[in-house]
Amino acid sequence: MHCIAEWKSTSLTKVTIILTKMLRTTEGKLALTLGLVIIVILSLTAALTHAWGWSWLGTFTLLFVISYPLCWLSWRIWQSWSLSLMRLTTYVQSLSMGESGVEVAKQGKSELIDDLVREIKQLHQQVHGEAHRGQPLVVLLSQLFEDLPIAVVIFDAEFSLAYANRAAYEINEISLLLGMAATELGFSINAQHLHHPRLADNWRCQSSFLTYREQSLCMFTAIDISSELKRSEQAVQENLVRVLSHELRNTLTPMSSMAQTLLSMQQLDDNQTRKVLERIHTRADGMLNFIQRFAEVAKIPEPKKESVDIKALVEQTRVLLRNKDTLAFHGSPTCQADPQLMAQVLMNLVKNAVESNNSDPVEIIIRYYQSGNQQVLQVSDNGTGFSNIDNAITPLFTTKPDGAGIGLAFVETVINKHGGKLKLSNQQGALVELTWPV
Repeated sequence: MHCIAEWKSTSLTKVTIILTKMLRTTEGKLALTLGLVIIVILSLTAALTHAWGWSWLGTFTLLFVISYPLCWLSWRIWQSWSLSLMRLTTYVQSLSMGESGVEVAKQGKSELIDDLVREIKQLHQQVHGEAHRGQPLVVLLSQLFEDLPIAVVIFDAEFSLAYANRAAYEINEISLLLGMAATELGFSINAQHLHHPRLADNWRCQSSFLTYREQSLCMFTAIDISSELKRSEQAVQENLVRVLSHELRNTLTPMSSMAQTLLSMQQLDDNQTRKVLERIHTRADGMLNFIQRFAEVAKIPEPKKESVDIKALVEQTRVLLRNKDTLAFHGSPTCQADPQLMAQVLMNLVKNAVESNNSDPVEIIIRYYQSGNQQVLQVSDNGTGFSNIDNAITPLFTTKPDGAGIGLAFVETVINKHGGKLKLSNQQGALVELTWPV
């Protein structure tokens, strides 16, 4: 008896704990309510059948038949309620994880659930919109540029450093500290463009202005082109060695042959000896002139940039034109360059254009414009174009009978000293394009 009493006490305690847990949650309360409703209906049915004088077998049969639809109906009510909450829970979790494309299926006649879904969706859109509007463009750009190999630096409207990616911090030539002004970091602002003197040689720099929701930003990018410049210098050196070898061989071979002829003669004839020595002298003078022309290319001074009236410099080149040649200039009248060097550049380019066609008049068109922080100068003609465009820039290489081969080499050296580059092409004649920073 003692064991039975203890078992009843333990069972009653477990039932009490289960009921307490169920009553603490909405799901438990709903399940308990549905269960009590079924028990009440079955109890009332049993009381009515007993009052009507039904037998116990008939009463239990009726209760069994009624209990099945009651349980099924309760299960459907529970399932409809719990599934709606589960869908709402999944929907809210998806929105919190940023999956804005998730939708909740219509709940049929449950207008309350549908209204709740609409309210949750509107609240998410409002909160997401405010968060997006409050997010600065710098954060968005940092997500894009942080891992790029290109250095990206962003300044705000007051030109204070707002962001720099990892590649920018790895540049040893400059120091970056958030919040500092661009001028304090070594940058200079010229014509609304940023420049850094330590990035002038082996870097290709560009700056652009952005406006994002009334927020002005300046983005400065820098690309390391040192390896590209080294490859270009190596190619130029290889071409130069080839040209020098060719010139030296063409000069020294006849001189050696003529000297060998004199040495092989047992009796030297004065007239023959004089002729040989004169030819050797002529060859030697030609070699000296060749070396002098080569030295002229290497003696170009460092440019001193200033505002230059490029239109006036173009007008000065008209002295090179022949009677029927024409020259036209289009574009902005001023540029940023060394005036003396730019004047020589234009003289060389116009001279080459005039010499491109010895029989017919030449039409020369010079264009100058700015694209971003780059200056572009184009000189085109209607001549025969470049016959050997791959070697046209090689120093001392020429296809003209009396050419020196230093014109385009001089132009390229000058534009390189300005931090720019030269490009050649054939388009109904020759086209020379010079590009250098402002």
